[in-house]
Amino acid sequence: MRATKETSQLLSRLTQQAAFDSLRKTKTRWVSKGFALQVVERTNSSEPYGFCVIASKKTAKSAVVRNRMRRRLKAVALDILPHHAKSGFDFMFVARKDAETLDAEILRRDLKWCLKKLDLLKD
Repeated sequence: MRATKETSQLLSRLTQQAAFDSLRKTKTRWVSKGFALQVVERTNSSEPYGFCVIASKKTAKSAVVRNRMRRRLKAVALDILPHHAKSGFDFMFVARKDAETLDAEILRRDLKWCLKKLDLLKD
């Protein structure tokens, strides 16, 4: 299953500082090997999902590596969230050191596992 233009339009990128702040303050979080997933319920938006990907210098010193982590996690989010996550939530992916080297299929499986643990997996 790969992200298509239709599924990509269901997801909106979080760009406002207020959205980041609300996600940072939330306690709804689950950690996997490649990333940590934080979730907050959407208040007022037309799109069913919103997401952002964060990779800090603490995770990887090289900008090239951080960008690769972001691209990989973004691809996983675009692939999994529209099909498997309940709508009406914002998701923040915080990259961990293994996000660069883990297989993409493992990252997809971990995202589904995180959604299940947070009770956000569609039936």
